[in-house]
Amino acid sequence: TFVIENTGNTEASEAERIVLTDTFDPILKNIAVTFNGTAWTAGTQYTYGETTGVFATLPGQITVPAATYTQDPVTGAWTVTPGVSELIVTGTV
Repeated sequence: TFVIENTGNTEASEAERIVLTDTFDPILKNIAVTFNGTAWTAGTQYTYGETTGVFATLPGQITVPAATYTQDPVTGAWTVTPGVSELIVTGTV
């Protein structure tokens, strides 16, 4: 599970062309990938090498909402709540 956080005041959109990569060791077989609860398709949203364990999202597939900011009316202190997206990769060893 990859939890991707954005503490900025604008969304990380498709235009940023974010790419997430990781090498699974041990190598996973028969992987399934979801992004924010939606199933992804190999070759369309990600690539995976079953002989190398190298996983990579394709550019522009990951988006992360902007953070929200709240100010305490008494102290004036600001609190940042990051925008969050979640990428889950499951498989068998």
